[in-house]
Amino acid sequence: MLAVSKSFESLGALSNAYVRTVHDKKSFDPGTPDPLISDIWGKLHDIDYLVILYTGALKKSFSWTGAELGIFWGFIQADQQAKKISKREIIVVYFGEMPPVGWGGLAINLEISSIDLQQPRDVFRHKVARESRQGRQYVLLSNKLQSIGAAADARLPAQLGQCSVTAPEWQTYLTTRSEKIAGSIVPDLMAELHDLFAGRIRQTSIEQRLIEFRIPKTFAYSEEVVALPDDTFLEERGEAFALFKVGASDGTMNWGTFKSELNDKEAPWIIAAIERSVISAVSPSIARDDEQIIRSPDTGAIFRLIITKRLEFYDGSRVIHMYLIPALPVAFLENSNAAVTLGYINVAVKYRAIFLDPASDLGYLSYYMQVEFDELKSKVRRSIRELLIIEDEAHVLNLDDLKMINIYYGVTADKAKVIGTMDHGSKSSRRCSAAAAENPVDCGRDAKEGGS
Repeated sequence: MLAVSKSFESLGALSNAYVRTVHDKKSFDPGTPDPLISDIWGKLHDIDYLVILYTGALKKSFSWTGAELGIFWGFIQADQQAKKISKREIIVVYFGEMPPVGWGGLAINLEISSIDLQQPRDVFRHKVARESRQGRQYVLLSNKLQSIGAAADARLPAQLGQCSVTAPEWQTYLTTRSEKIAGSIVPDLMAELHDLFAGRIRQTSIEQRLIEFRIPKTFAYSEEVVALPDDTFLEERGEAFALFKVGASDGTMNWGTFKSELNDKEAPWIIAAIERSVISAVSPSIARDDEQIIRSPDTGAIFRLIITKRLEFYDGSRVIHMYLIPALPVAFLENSNAAVTLGYINVAVKYRAIFLDPASDLGYLSYYMQVEFDELKSKVRRSIRELLIIEDEAHVLNLDDLKMINIYYGVTADKAKVIGTMDHGSKSSRRCSAAAAENPVDCGRDAKEGGS
């Protein structure tokens, strides 16, 4: 709008300032006592041309364009009834796509081709100036600006109009204005539009998948709650449901339906990972968990779950945005011994940082501290939660697969015994931890009696 308005202002400077523009946003003051529609009526009554810019995007304010158009049509009809003719004119400026309704009047297409948009601004401006002078592509725009200039001349008082100068002087004035329109005003307008259009998005594709979770207000977090309510509402973006081989025609479903349609051996890990990620985002007592990863049942690709937005409403309901970010490709892990080693190291580092680091509040040394029973119970449950996260990641990365184990440890009888002993010890420790979450004293007594 500003670019087109500037071209009229430049034309006004050539026509003794008798070209005046009225803008739909800048020229009205909604705070005045007069109703806005009366203000619009008054300003439109004094103009000769109504210029409508159609960009192809209809907005909520579009109804005001209809009101302005209707008022102006009324003025044209009143002129025709009184004078048999009206000097008023409607001009529709559009960009490639014609308006969806018949507005009448002159339609001028100012679309710039993709080839021209790839040219430098100065090269394109020179092309417009050349074609304007030669009466080619931009002749319609140039001629209309000439007509508006002539209408402005007709409004000039006698002491400033054609009668105030000699015929040769008037002709020189008209020739100069014509040259300025073709060689300056039109090229400048199109060059500004070139800058605007060159920055437009030509094509949009959603590379990342997003699932929006709308958690009902009835949901209340506690350490005993590890599952989302089945009536949690899910809405996909970027075809996120397709990664799980589930889908809905409108891209929405509830959590209960999602779980029931997730028919895959990885389903328990996928459900657990998503619930831990989402619940951690609404929990006041645990840190947000952006470490969850899942394996897509559709492609086998590995994705990390990242929470990017959390909204909480006064009624207690919540909205969570969870992105599924591509992580390591499966082929990378399966075909590279070094990659398998890195996978084990990654899991080991996390385990060490959480359970063996003396500075960690879940490290083994922290359990020697004298704490209240409820605090100890919470600490054990947090430890189990972190352990399950590590186990899930190891499973998703296939690190619990015999092939991966053989790649890392090698295949010998002695190493197989070591692996078996480690696996047995891990399972025993987890069983004891799970029992400790309910009764730490009994678990400690059992461990002591068993010599653990």
